[in-house]
This record gives sequence, C-alpha cells and structure tokens, in this order.
Amino acid sequence: MEVINTIFSYYDKLLSTMSPTYAGFLSLFVLLALAYSIYNFIKGNIIWIVAIIIFIPATIPALKTLLKILLIIFEFLIIKIKI
Repeated sequence: MEVINTIFSYYDKLLSTMSPTYAGFLSLFVLLALAYSIYNFIKGNIIWIVAIIIFIPATIPALKTLLKILLIIFEFLIIKIKI
C-alpha cells in the first residue's frame, strides 16, 4: 500500500500544476484508459484466468487483494474527477 500512496502523491503533485478542468479531464482519461486495458486483458485471457482459479484455489486470496487494490485506484481517480 505504500507504493500506491507514493503514486497517489506524485499524481496529486502533477494535478496541482494544472487547472481544475484539465485535471478532471486527465483523471477521466486515466480512469477510462485503465478500465479499457483491464477489460482487454480479461477479454483476451478469460479462459486462463478461470483455469488458474479452478485448478489453484490458493489464487483466490491474491485475486481478492488485487481487486481491492484496483478498487482503491478507481475510487481515487473518481474523486479526482471534478469537471
């Protein structure tokens, strides 16, 4: 979580140099780009993802942690969108 906080602080520094309108559009762009890349990854590898979850049940806690981190990132970006 420390790495995410560092990335968030750098992102806040970047947004502080921009006007609020541009900062909102940048946050919206980053959010949409991240969502699109995750969608493409899942779409292309859904069979492998399901197979790993079925055959290696120990991946479920790791998957939950990954989803929790992605949710934190999405929430952070949604808060930054102030258009």
